[in-house]
Parts: sequence; C-alpha cells; structure tokens
Amino acid sequence: MNQRKIPSPPRCCPSSAAAPGGPSTSASRAEERAPLAEVLKILFEAGGSVIDTSPMYGAAEGVVGDLLAAAGTRDKAFIATKVWTSGRDNGIAQMKKSMALLKTDRLDLMQIHNLLDWRAHLPTLRA
Repeated sequence: MNQRKIPSPPRCCPSSAAAPGGPSTSASRAEERAPLAEVLKILFEAGGSVIDTSPMYGAAEGVVGDLLAAAGTRDKAFIATKVWTSGRDNGIAQMKKSMALLKTDRLDLMQIHNLLDWRAHLPTLRA
C-alpha cells in the first residue's frame, strides 16, 4: 500500500482512506454494524489505517468509535475528523465531542471542514 509521510507527529500512513458516510453511518443494530466492522477488519488486514470522518457525516463518528472500541483496534487506526462550526468556543466543544464519540483521547488529524471560520480554529489546532 502506498504510504505518505506526515509532518507532525512524523510518521507514514497509507495514502488511501476509509471515509464513512451515507445511510450506513446511522447503523444502530448489531446486524447493521456487522458489515461496517468487516470493512474495518479488511482495511487493517490490507495495511490501511486512515479513517476520515466528520460531524457532518451523521452518526459516523459514534459508529466508528463504537466499532473500534468493540474490536480493540484503536491503535491500528489513524483517525482524521473535522471541525465544522463557527467560533473558537464552539469549535473546541465540537472537537471534544468528536473525541468522545470516537472514544479516543487523541486525534491523528483535525481538519477545518470547508475552511469554515478557519481564522478562529487555526490557533486551537496549532496548540
């Protein structure tokens, strides 16, 4: 699998990502989540690790967090998500909520979705 080097923290990650979206991200029953868990299993077995999500993608962050926690595979995942709101305090609150939904104490990549209020969020991302 092709790898790309990222600057901070310095490491390589696959250049392909799994990006949850659409109706499957609202999966609440075990039988709805089983195929999604299988996708993550295949991703990791193939050497992939990047999971790109967003608060904009419905319940995707919560579903991904649940699946990674259930499988005990958080350490295999490079989690990328986004902040998509206006204002510094709202941005910090949304980032904290994303971390809670993703069941993690760290995010590997935080992006500003559609560059919405990027001037307010950039200092937080740099901190």
